[in-house]
Amino acid sequence: MKRNSDAPVPRQQARVQDRKRELVEIAYRLIADNGLEGFRIRQVAAAASMDNGTLHYYFASKETLIQSVVEHLMQDLKTNRCDQGNSEDRTALDELRTEFEDIRIRLQESPEQFIVLSELAIRSWRDPSIAEMFKCLDDGWYAHLEALLKRGIEQGLFRKDLDVELCARAIMVALRGIGYQSRLPRRKLDALLSDLAAQTEHWISARLARPRK
Repeated sequence: MKRNSDAPVPRQQARVQDRKRELVEIAYRLIADNGLEGFRIRQVAAAASMDNGTLHYYFASKETLIQSVVEHLMQDLKTNRCDQGNSEDRTALDELRTEFEDIRIRLQESPEQFIVLSELAIRSWRDPSIAEMFKCLDDGWYAHLEALLKRGIEQGLFRKDLDVELCARAIMVALRGIGYQSRLPRRKLDALLSDLAAQTEHWISARLARPRK
């Protein structure tokens, strides 16, 4: 049976995907270095040793390339970098602590991630497609924290009167805000993150809850 010469074979598809991934990573680094205002698609092409026409074979426009950068970042943010260990033995408080540790690891390993995130968050205000991606990420993060906090209440670790929605949103705001302080000296960042984690535990801990009068 004759093969359709226009149909890509798996090896060709893999090469295309590898090349697209390389271009996305280049664009990611350029946004981290220069911001979105200074981002030019010709810079990506030059860094990849190709002309603009070849780059447009992989990405039709600057906008589609930026959307792929967002997807790349969103996918990474869905994964907690903290070593989870045996999840069956972990309490809700253990899991909450990994949320803070994940931010600490990201600040150490890839502080540029928060610069790119900030740049894209600003763009999302006027780009509906990027705004929708951010909404999906936030919805997933909120659902995870909501389930974690409810489990902590069931385990008797967190206050029974805890406002789960308020607490989940507050944790999201605080951790995202910490990320935007990535240019602070490492010692100050660690101290800030440790204090925030301790204050959060103090707020939600069942054993520290004050009886209502």
